[in-house]
Amino acid sequence: MPLKFRKRKSFSMENDDRRGGGDRPGKQEAGAMVVAPEPEAIAVRIDMAMLHCPICFLPLKPPIFQCDAGHMACSSCRGKVAGGRCHSCEVVGVGYARSRAMEAFVSSTKIQCPYEAHGCRSYVAYYAVDDHQRACPHAPCSCPEPGCGFAGSPPALLDHLSAAHSCNADKVEYGKALCLRVPASERRRLLVGEEDKRVFLLAVAAVGAASVVTLVRVAASAETAARYRCKMWAKAPAPAAVAGAVSGKADMVMVDMEVASSGAAPGGVAVEEAAFLAVPPRMLHGQHKEIILGICIDKKTS
Repeated sequence: MPLKFRKRKSFSMENDDRRGGGDRPGKQEAGAMVVAPEPEAIAVRIDMAMLHCPICFLPLKPPIFQCDAGHMACSSCRGKVAGGRCHSCEVVGVGYARSRAMEAFVSSTKIQCPYEAHGCRSYVAYYAVDDHQRACPHAPCSCPEPGCGFAGSPPALLDHLSAAHSCNADKVEYGKALCLRVPASERRRLLVGEEDKRVFLLAVAAVGAASVVTLVRVAASAETAARYRCKMWAKAPAPAAVAGAVSGKADMVMVDMEVASSGAAPGGVAVEEAAFLAVPPRMLHGQHKEIILGICIDKKTS
């Protein structure tokens, strides 16, 4: 969720990441490695208006421009005034120049990721918070079970779905086929990417006489872009052998689709509105009416 700062005039922030990110490169002196010290960080409170463009009121980010009188403008607003004049001075010949000092200031002014409670330890430049939130792997995901209000990081959500909703979970390796036996009566099953621990929800529903299967990636509400594709297929039971006849191949149904994100509609998965694999009753196996399902999930390259 975006940060809500409007109710406060100032807020606590860092001018560098106090939590560090490993050793800094050192210098070789007299055969010994000397580690450069970490930059010192302090916590301060600052008027938020100092970090926003006074024209469009969006966070200032490099490149930043300043007139001779000290008025700031972002790169987008700089060109909105005819002749490049300052929007405040409005004097012909008084234009903008790059403000390297202000660029350094806003780049080193960092705040803690709003998802700290869910495990993120990052400090991010104030102007980059929204971009970080959209990509943060710790962003809380809403439980896709109807009526459940739980929200947590992907690992926490996986534990919740397994414990609270008794969802079975299988590991999946991207780019490789996985074979599952899924009873048509099993409405939910979890798949977990071995590479990045992403959580996918395999949903089964009855549409008419058919059993339909779809796959969604459980993601935060802000993260709705499709990043994965999957192929799913199901085979019918092998036809009974007939004496003197060549054995025929079993029928198969298949779908190739983008994997939608549950973030677009948290709290439920509308199977009939998503791309799905339709499995007719005659293709179910055994007395438990199982779907012999093949699935292959791949990351999108573009």
